[in-house]
Amino acid sequence: MDDPADPIVGIRFAESGPVAYCKPGGLRLGVGDYVVITDDRGERLGWVVIAADQVAASEHPGPLRVVDRLATEADVEAWREQKRRAQEDILRAQAVATRSDPRIRVAHIEYNLAGTKADLTFTAPERVEHDWLRRQAADLLDCEVRVQQVGDRDRAKAAGGLGVCGLALCCATWMTEFPAISIKMAKDQDLAPNPSKISGVCGRLLCCLSFEVEEYRELRGGLPRVGKNVTTPVGRARVLSINLLRGVARLRLEHSGEVVELTTDELRSQFGTAVRPAELEEVVEAPIRERQSRLDRDLVAVLTPVEERRRPARVVVEETASVEVIDLEADDAEDGAILAEGGEAGEAGEADDAPRKRRRRGRRGGRRRRGEGGVEGAETPEGAPTD
Repeated sequence: MDDPADPIVGIRFAESGPVAYCKPGGLRLGVGDYVVITDDRGERLGWVVIAADQVAASEHPGPLRVVDRLATEADVEAWREQKRRAQEDILRAQAVATRSDPRIRVAHIEYNLAGTKADLTFTAPERVEHDWLRRQAADLLDCEVRVQQVGDRDRAKAAGGLGVCGLALCCATWMTEFPAISIKMAKDQDLAPNPSKISGVCGRLLCCLSFEVEEYRELRGGLPRVGKNVTTPVGRARVLSINLLRGVARLRLEHSGEVVELTTDELRSQFGTAVRPAELEEVVEAPIRERQSRLDRDLVAVLTPVEERRRPARVVVEETASVEVIDLEADDAEDGAILAEGGEAGEAGEADDAPRKRRRRGRRGGRRRRGEGGVEGAETPEGAPTD
């Protein structure tokens, strides 16, 4: 295990390639120094991109390679010559690969300083077996070849070129790793999901979609989505568009069809209070109000005025062996009818002293008739005991 106290430098072997951490081997190296390092692929030329005082030893545990020497002018010239050779051999290797499998596209060839070993990468629509390519490339290049299949992004990184923005490809100039890109990133930045506009020269989604997506999401935070229905103090509305760069949101009122504009700051401050999602009222608040209304109907008595109804009086008339119930209202109606008939008869000249029907009244349970000391005129029934 290496001593953590030993100085460590970061070295890059290809432009925008990964950084390899190595021990300087007693050399005082600074950023930009060209060095030669020996690995399993032979001698390779690289340059220092991270100085010893800029590296934290805890970031790269494990054994590290040691810098052999500072690169000489002959080493730099040999490196340039091998790069020119690789550019010419790519076309030759592509011709050989096409004759056997037209799906294969040779992406990159890299030689070591001596030109005795080479690394060849290629792309294909699907995974292919490439042992035959390694053998044919070794015969063609007259050296030991290591073949590896890579993706379309790696091919664009190795080939270089200009992007849709007119500048050099980010992956070929400064990016060391490819970020994960999804179509959702384009939607979060209000970009149309048109593959021809959001794809790079590699045919994949633009890597730059990941550069500003977090800022867009931060600006959009607290705002309703486009196409959502919201409730406002003047009625329901639909969000038509939100321009995050201008800071303007457009809403269409449902009842009048009028389109209104609000600043995103105003809409953000009112969202959740004055302006709320329509689903909040339909899904959350409506069931709560219905449940509360049902509880009120079940648990709270409602007092309503009731029209007072007059109950007919009931009088019990007693006779010796039975009890008769007389409805006074019916009797009063009968008396009124009799009086009316009497009045009409009086007008016709009939006598007014017509005998009236007598009503006998008594209490429930009966009352014994008394001969003496009783009601005057009352007779004692025959056989009844007397006092």
